[in-house]
Amino acid sequence: SGNDNNSSVTDKVFKQEVTIVKMPSPPKCKTSDSIAVVDEVIGVLGLIDKSPIDTDVANGGWYIMVKLNIDGQELNYTIGSIFTDANGKQYKVNNYKDIEEKLTKIYNELDVPEVDYP
Repeated sequence: SGNDNNSSVTDKVFKQEVTIVKMPSPPKCKTSDSIAVVDEVIGVLGLIDKSPIDTDVANGGWYIMVKLNIDGQELNYTIGSIFTDANGKQYKVNNYKDIEEKLTKIYNELDVPEVDYP
């Protein structure tokens, strides 16, 4: 995304953290407060190819949950065949395998302890 002239905003950020939670049960997770990792994860979320669905029909389980904590604001996203955004809006994911692969790679390369998701 390059520098979108928001450096003044970033300077004020006192906390950026991402937690990636992986199924199957029992879910495991890793948390990173590296801004590079946070940016990478946000980048992958932006690559999701999604189409609107009838919410009443949506009932896909999730395999990966991304919890972002930006400046004390927590945003949760779940990704499976259905993507649920931070506002709870659901979409069909057309490139799920690709997204799962990218997030799993980030997860596996995170050099932090893997813990049980509470």
